[in-house]
Amino acid sequence: MDEFGMGSKNLYSKYGPARNPFRPDDTVGTENYDYSPGGSSGGSGAAVAAGMCRVALGSDTGGSVRLPGAWCGIVGYKPTYGRISRYGLVPYGSSLDTVGIMARTVEDVHSTFKAICIPDHRDMTCMSESLRKRINDMAKSRPWVNKLYEVSPGQSLKIKQPLKGMRIGIPRECWVEELSEPALESWKAGARRLADLGCEIVAVSLPHLPYSLPTYYTIALAEASSNLARYDGIRYGWRSSEKPDDLHNCNASNKYANTRSEGFGIEVQRRILLGTYVLSAQTCEQYYIPSQKIRRLIQQDFDSVFALPNALHAESASAKSRLLTRRPAGVDALLFPTSTNTARLLESKGKNQAAGYVNDVMTVPANLAGIPAISVPAGEKNGMPLGLQLSAQYGDDELLLQIASHLQQ
Repeated sequence: MDEFGMGSKNLYSKYGPARNPFRPDDTVGTENYDYSPGGSSGGSGAAVAAGMCRVALGSDTGGSVRLPGAWCGIVGYKPTYGRISRYGLVPYGSSLDTVGIMARTVEDVHSTFKAICIPDHRDMTCMSESLRKRINDMAKSRPWVNKLYEVSPGQSLKIKQPLKGMRIGIPRECWVEELSEPALESWKAGARRLADLGCEIVAVSLPHLPYSLPTYYTIALAEASSNLARYDGIRYGWRSSEKPDDLHNCNASNKYANTRSEGFGIEVQRRILLGTYVLSAQTCEQYYIPSQKIRRLIQQDFDSVFALPNALHAESASAKSRLLTRRPAGVDALLFPTSTNTARLLESKGKNQAAGYVNDVMTVPANLAGIPAISVPAGEKNGMPLGLQLSAQYGDDELLLQIASHLQQ
């Protein structure tokens, strides 16, 4: 994996990059085989795709499970923030980090999710039992989806239109300039498949979505700078072996600087420096605070398009009434590409950094909003896999997995 989960191509590991088990058809028989499995949890994704294991875990802060899922032709699932305990996970961006699941089928992902989706007092961000119950009660109170919970997955495959009554939204703002033709065609094919399964396909707007990428990197790097401050070589972790010339005039600041320079890779250093700058007194009000406000607007955009109210704000009478009669524009899930293109070649470190960050453009909104999202295989182009992404309302993981099981062919 990329060091501390910081990367989209799996370039920044202490032990060298992971490699995608897939390669383009026109490179077979050549030495041109170093394609990225996606990052940061690309090693887990490559292991599942290569048949080395049935299920693997990864951390998803901005797409680090879903991007390897798309590029390795497997299922990558990021649950709702707080659904799975993060106890034992080294923090990167504490308000964004989730433990994700990768497998070859949605069924395997679902089985694993049910096994580890339990409250844990050791993780203060893990959902309480009462919140889980409220979410379950709300999810099963929707008349238009009740039949999905009454039919088992095996039986539903025999029904001609098992998703009849579902409404799937197509976000206009995901039609970005960087979207490749293969990804666009895959998106259209996925929408047609869901329509054939009985879903109503509607266009929706998430007006603040274009601001997701800069908002995400401002918040994530600020949190990384704070979280990684503990790696000073004193309490634990790498410590510089460099000895001072004069033991009586030892400079602790130099010791810290040497330790962090030697112990962190170049990408981690870059992100810590940027995050420290964002949090500095001169720039915090200019970048960090506005980013938090934009994040809230992005969350409100998602709440406005989903038929199910957000369980965190569902105590009002108006929210409860929405469970009985769906709003005319309310959707049950959103469909959009996981990545703008198929897997890229592994490049040398430090080359084209901006392009590496743009890889996350389709995945970071779900982390900012804390909602569940899943990438499923969606065909291939020239032998390289493509992925499609579904996302749903906060806590609506079960419905999301049900729909994804039908989308996966």
